Parts: sequence; C-alpha cells; structure tokens
Amino acid sequence: MKQSNLLYFFLLLGFSSVFCSCSSNSNNDEIVPSWHINSTVYLDFFSELNSVGNALYFDAIGGESVGYRNHGIIVVKLNSGYAAYDATCTHDVDVDEHVELDEDYSGIYTCPICGSQFNILGGAYPLDGSVAKYPLKVYKTSYSSSSRTLRIYN
Repeated sequence: MKQSNLLYFFLLLGFSSVFCSCSSNSNNDEIVPSWHINSTVYLDFFSELNSVGNALYFDAIGGESVGYRNHGIIVVKLNSGYAAYDATCTHDVDVDEHVELDEDYSGIYTCPICGSQFNILGGAYPLDGSVAKYPLKVYKTSYSSSSRTLRIYN
C-alpha cells in the first residue's frame, strides 16, 4: 500500500512542477498574435538586402499584404543571414500605424503613435525610454543561395 501512495505522490509532484514551471510573463507571440505568412522575396530585385545592416520594409510580398493587421514586415541582412520582423509596435497592436525607419537609417525603427524605438540590428528590442517592453515579433527565414530567394514564414 505504501508503494502505491509513493507512486501517486511522484505523479502529483511531476504534474505540479509542469504547471508551476510555466512563466507568467507574456512572450512576444502573445503580444502580437500569430498571423500566417509564407512568402518569398526574390533578392535579385532588392539589392539593398545584399549588404549587412541594410533593411527593407515590405507592406506586401507577391501581391499579398503581410504582417499582423497588414502592418507589413521588416527584413534585415545580418552577419548570420537574414531576419524578418513584424512591423507592428508591441506597445499597442491595435493601432493602424506601423513602425517606421528613422530618416538617418541608424537601424532604428520608431512607432509614430507611442514613440517607442526598436533596434532592428540588435534583435528588434525596444530602446531604453520606450513605452514598448517587448521586441518586435520575429518570423522564421530560410535563404536559398542557388535561387537567391528568402522565404519568410511561421
């Protein structure tokens, strides 16, 4: 009988640790809801993305609007490849505006509504002093050197 109680104890302990280990902190996927994207960028048409540090904003790819609420996406060339971010400000996802590149192109995108700034070259995290507390939503990318295409998907 004791062995049976011990088994139930460990089962209860295991279930408790699973439920208690879940973080109560929000992550970026909860801030900016999932939005289906499966688009291909033909890099032969966008030579700006050949140089590390350059970024482009796309409101549509292949004739289809992209990004949460059609806010668009930002693609940046990094040392390690490419990154793609949703252009929706993580402070207030329901506004009709999207983050925009600063005029001096310092790799900073700014929300015209709340003024939050995001460093697109450093993981799209908000800069100090921004009211946004979460980085821009990240999409997966896959680069094909043979076809010079960049697939952006989730």
